[in-house]
Amino acid sequence: MNRMEQAARNSGWVFVGRGAERLIRIVVVVVLARILGVRGFGVYSFVFAFAEVFAIFTDVGLQTVLVREIARDRESAPRLLGSALVLKTVMAASCWIAACLIAIWLIPAGESLWSVLVASLLLFVSFRVTSLRTILDAPFEAGLRMAVPIRIGVLTELASAVCLIAAALARWPLPALIGVQLGVFLPGGLWLGLHFFREARPVIRFDPRHWLGLLRMAIPIGAANIFLIAYTRSDLLMLEWLSGDSSVGMYSAAYKLTGSLAIVPMAITVSLLPMISRAFEEGDGEMVRKMYRGAASLAVAAGLPILIGGLIFSREIIGAVYGPKFAPAADALSVLGAATILSFILYVMTTTGVAVGMAGLFTVYAGVLALLNIVLNAALIPSFDFLGASWATLIAEGFMLAAGLAVLRPNVGLPSGGAALRAAGAAAASAAVLVWIPAPLGVNLFIALVLYATLVYKGRGLTPEGVAAVQSLFVSKFRHPRGE
Repeated sequence: MNRMEQAARNSGWVFVGRGAERLIRIVVVVVLARILGVRGFGVYSFVFAFAEVFAIFTDVGLQTVLVREIARDRESAPRLLGSALVLKTVMAASCWIAACLIAIWLIPAGESLWSVLVASLLLFVSFRVTSLRTILDAPFEAGLRMAVPIRIGVLTELASAVCLIAAALARWPLPALIGVQLGVFLPGGLWLGLHFFREARPVIRFDPRHWLGLLRMAIPIGAANIFLIAYTRSDLLMLEWLSGDSSVGMYSAAYKLTGSLAIVPMAITVSLLPMISRAFEEGDGEMVRKMYRGAASLAVAAGLPILIGGLIFSREIIGAVYGPKFAPAADALSVLGAATILSFILYVMTTTGVAVGMAGLFTVYAGVLALLNIVLNAALIPSFDFLGASWATLIAEGFMLAAGLAVLRPNVGLPSGGAALRAAGAAAASAAVLVWIPAPLGVNLFIALVLYATLVYKGRGLTPEGVAAVQSLFVSKFRHPRGE
């Protein structure tokens, strides 16, 4: 199996597995939203947003550095992973203590405080955000062999969902619900740890000098990630402070639907980082540019149906998923659907920038983005409530996209504008089917999706590299039906 087929197969595992996790998570979100109500769901969303702010400090870019360096030199894996494992344990414990102290200082005693204190344990066990556990993925991600972590993740997500829904139906208090949700993550983490030690055979050692070397490489990436976390969480936190729990609940209803779709660019970039890192290390600039254009064309083609669906069916989607109490969230979903396609492209751009050694520039640019988002939220939320937060996200994503294209252009060129325009034409033709053909919605959606996929594939809505990646995925599936 060549490198392209291995990467496509790896991305296929990530897409299917993480997609299953997201689907399970959406079911949980729907059940919780209906049981907890708008305010209770707002509190649930707020406490996780608060705890996740500290998650980035458990990593500060180490995960990306480990994947990049191991992809370049597999022989370095035991030493790198052993040292990093000790370092991340120290960092996770420090961040957990800081999160608890700051929560006690800022949040009044009561359900919200206890919920935050329990949610802070995600810094050790979560596989949804950066935590101590996520280092266990590093050797599999660098080697384009994510099947094992994906299988464990899906089973863990399913077990967590069953236990959480059972506790919610039993009307357990919110802190207990969060404790159940995170507690079920622990067995999966231990199971993955056994595979990690067999795969990587890390050399465990307390080596502050090596830690400093790792941190010097990681800090530019970590600083950018800190700004990006501030960007993605500032809307929820500012809504809580400026408008209250109900506004957070409405915004979260829409945001969790679009946010769950991040699996699409994640599946693309999980293979893109090690492949571009290796090509860049070998001095193959033309291959770097081809992979960048191919991945960007895939991101655009995947994002356009979400844009169209959000614009046409936002009210039907919110009503079907959450019920009539959340009807005002439909307008937010329309705006966030438009922002989603921009975020897909940005995933590809930021991954490429890190792989070609431009993490420092992205740190500055992510900092400007975070500041812009805070300013926009402060300006728009008082007048437009949660819809203002949605528009702030869209405007900030647009600014980030323009800046990212300018930053990357001297090194890797621009994505294919022609492929993007052809994909947009395919999306417009498919949208006409949804609007004008008198048929049941399910039938129309099926026809439109088949038409769109055909037009994109046959009408050059993907670059040749994007087409090759899709073909390699299916070739790999037929050649290796039993998995790894």
